[in-house]
Amino acid sequence: MIPYNQAVEQLEEEKEEKAKIYTLNSIRITTFLFGPLAAGYLVAQNYKAFDQREKVTATWIIAVVALIAVVGLAIFTSGIERFPKFIFPLAYAWGTFLLVQKFQGEQMKEHFASGGTTFTIWRALLAGLICLVATLVIICVILLMIPGALDE
Repeated sequence: MIPYNQAVEQLEEEKEEKAKIYTLNSIRITTFLFGPLAAGYLVAQNYKAFDQREKVTATWIIAVVALIAVVGLAIFTSGIERFPKFIFPLAYAWGTFLLVQKFQGEQMKEHFASGGTTFTIWRALLAGLICLVATLVIICVILLMIPGALDE
């Protein structure tokens, strides 16, 4: 029979082995294609893998605020004729990349150095697609709730 302490250590080792994270490039690409909520999801999942659950809520709040800001700026600049539309996705994708690199970069390096694994880019893209659908549903619901918003 295995002593309790040894069993706990084995379980912790197995738990650490199973923790997967999203890479910086997966986060950047998914954020560019699918928006701030996708970034929030991927970064929050990384915080869970790093056992920093207290940062998950803050990550979601930042993602929602970023989404509101991006939608607001998109509406504000929609009347500008020669404004390049790709600027917003490019800006928040690189901004997210830099923030993740700053706040999770060292943990990612440690994760990889200890033989940690990552989720595939396909999983990140699927999560991003789901977040995009959720974003569009939320925007449609808000537009339906505002009287006259869809008249034209």
